Amino acid sequence: MLSMTPPALSGRPPLPVRPQPHERDGRQPQPGGGQPHPHTAQHDDTAARELLAALYTDYAPLVVRTAVRVLRPDDRDLVDDLAQDVWLDTWRHLLRGNEVHHPAGFLATRTRRRAIDHYRLARVRREQATDYTDDVALHRITRMIGDAA
Repeated sequence: MLSMTPPALSGRPPLPVRPQPHERDGRQPQPGGGQPHPHTAQHDDTAARELLAALYTDYAPLVVRTAVRVLRPDDRDLVDDLAQDVWLDTWRHLLRGNEVHHPAGFLATRTRRRAIDHYRLARVRREQATDYTDDVALHRITRMIGDAA
């Protein structure tokens, strides 16, 4: 049977308490002491910032041309969004400490892959679930089937 009385009242001595570090050596903990956690520390990103600025100056037209070739040329907003995503991905790539050895190929490949991802996501978004208990949807589907036949 389990006893609900506290250990001090049950006749057993209490468990020893582990001494805190400042109790062992006499030093008091200071706020803000120690090193920051590596994931929350502020990194010096000046080198990555300068490299991104140089890449943007030299290769921004290449990214836009590649996006126009892969996407519809008349959709300038989509081209601009895709180019912005490519530059954001490149910035993240540089912040992780990665290098870009062949910038033209790197940026063109990233742009093409981002455009392909856009079309894949657009295809998924077009596929919609239909509630077959809805009379309006059922009427629309039967009309579409009748028109196709």
